[in-house]
Amino acid sequence: MRPWDCCRPPGSGLAEVEGQMADEIDTLLVETTPRAMRIALMAGDRLAELHIDRPARGHRVGDVFVGRVTRVVPGLKAAFVDLGENVEGFLRAKEADVERSGEAISKLVQEGAWVAVQIKADAHDDKGPVLTRRFDDPDGALASDAMRVDPPRLISRSEPLLHGLAGRYPEARVIADTPSDVVPLKQRKHTGEIVLHQGVEPLFESAGVEDQIERALAERIRLTGGVELLFEPGRTLTAIDVDSAAASEKPGDALAINLDCVPVIARQVRLRNLAGLIAIDFLNMKDRDDGATLMKSLSRHLQHDPRETALDGPSRFGLVQIARQRQGPDLAGAMGSPVERATDALVRRLRQETRSQGGASFEIRASPEVARAFQGDDDGASIARWVGRRIELVVDKVRPHDRFDVGQSL
Repeated sequence: MRPWDCCRPPGSGLAEVEGQMADEIDTLLVETTPRAMRIALMAGDRLAELHIDRPARGHRVGDVFVGRVTRVVPGLKAAFVDLGENVEGFLRAKEADVERSGEAISKLVQEGAWVAVQIKADAHDDKGPVLTRRFDDPDGALASDAMRVDPPRLISRSEPLLHGLAGRYPEARVIADTPSDVVPLKQRKHTGEIVLHQGVEPLFESAGVEDQIERALAERIRLTGGVELLFEPGRTLTAIDVDSAAASEKPGDALAINLDCVPVIARQVRLRNLAGLIAIDFLNMKDRDDGATLMKSLSRHLQHDPRETALDGPSRFGLVQIARQRQGPDLAGAMGSPVERATDALVRRLRQETRSQGGASFEIRASPEVARAFQGDDDGASIARWVGRRIELVVDKVRPHDRFDVGQSL
C-alpha cells in the first residue's frame, strides 16, 4: 500500500485509457528542501501538474513592486520596467491603462517614472516577467507603501505557492514531508485531509512521481501498440508528431491511432506546461468527418486544463494547432539546468540517507559544478543544519553531474 492509499476516496484511481486522468485533482504531494518546494498535483495516481518554488528566486507571480520605467516603445505598445536585481519586466499598454481609457502607452507612462506593478506572468526563456498596473488594492495599503519606499523595491509578496494551490483545490488531500508546511495549512482550516509523510522512501518516489517527471522530460513517449509521440519544443512553437512506423495497427486505422494519442497529448501538454502555439502532426485522415471526430475528442480532453486553450484544424495536411495560455516556465525550464537537477537530487538523497542511517556525518563526492551549487552562498551550512549532520564535500573533476555519491564519513 502506498502512503496515501489509506486516505484515498473510494473509486479513485487510474483511468482505463492510457494518458487519461480523472477529472479532478484529489491530492497535493509536497516535498520541501532548502533548495526548493515541489508540489505535485495528482489526479488519482497520475501527475497532472508539477509546481516548483525556489526560495532563491527573487520574484514570482502576484508580487508587487515599485519599479522604474526604463523604456517606452510605442511600436510594441508597451514599456519596460526595472524591478531591481537586474530584472526588467514587460508592461503592455492595456495592462498600464488603469482607467481603461484606451490611450497610447506613451500617454500612460513616461521614461524615468516610478510605477507600482504586479507580476502577472513569470519570466521565461530570455524574456522578463509580464507586468500589470491593474491589481487589487482595496484599502490603498499598497499605494501608500509605494510612496514610502526607495524604488526599485518589492513591496508585497504574493501568497505562498502551496497556500494558493491548496486554496484552488480545497477538498484535496495534502501530503507533505515537512511539518512546517503542514501546520499553516491546518491553521487555515483546509477542508481536505492533511497528512505528514514520515517514511524513509521519499514521497515523490513512493508515489511514482519521479518516474512520471522523467517521462515528461523525454523527447519521445511510446504508447501501447508501438505508436510514438515526438515532442520538439522550440522558441516560437512546439511541434508534436504522431509516429506510427512501429505500430501494430493495420493501414487505414489512422483515426483510431489518432484518438488513442489524444488523451496522452492533452495530459502531456498540461504536465509539460507547453504554451504559445503547439502544432500537432496527426496521421492523415481521408474522411472529413474523421477530422471533426478528432477535434471533438481533443477539445473534450483539454476541458480540464486550467490554462486558456484554443483549437484550430485539422488542416488539409493533417495539422492541428493549439494556442495555450503561457503561465510560468515549461517543465524542463522549471526543473532547471542539468547541474540544478543533479544538485536537487543530491539534497533529496541526503535526506533519505539521514532517515535510514545513523551517524554524525556524511561524505559527498560530486562534480565541481554540483559541489558549487550545493554549497550555495553559505558553504552548504543551511543544508547541513537541515539534515542535522556534518557534511564533508569531496570534489571529483571527472565525475558526471548526475553520478554523485553519498556515504558515511569515517
